[in-house]
Amino acid sequence: LSQQINTGDLNITMSSNIAFSIIPAATKVVQNSGSTARDHLANERTLLAWVRTAVALLALGIAIAKFSQSDDAQNDRTSGSVVGGLLVCQGSVLIFYAQRRYEDVARRLEAGDYSINTGGLNIILGMIVCTAVGGLIIIAATG
Repeated sequence: LSQQINTGDLNITMSSNIAFSIIPAATKVVQNSGSTARDHLANERTLLAWVRTAVALLALGIAIAKFSQSDDAQNDRTSGSVVGGLLVCQGSVLIFYAQRRYEDVARRLEAGDYSINTGGLNIILGMIVCTAVGGLIIIAATG
């Protein structure tokens, strides 16, 4: 037994086991024909994978910046802060990119077409290469 309450902004479903399901009004309901649900769920999983990677980059960058400040050498502190800052910036850019990509894929899935992502991947790979080269330069300069 379940009862549905529509308050305008929120749809609240109450079931007999007292579990509440709150669905924001921004949720869009589409017809599940063919692989529609599977495709949209895969898009959500991909977004969450991007966000998980971005959070890992943010955490690593913060950890490197924080632990490099406990050393006595000034060069090590500066290089650790630079590498940590680069990783935090990359994580932030990755979160914005993931959200934009998710919305683009969802829009294209609903339209029935799909574009192969080359531009965004090139930007992400370029950021990784720049970080690696910057890290090598810092290691060479301090070591």
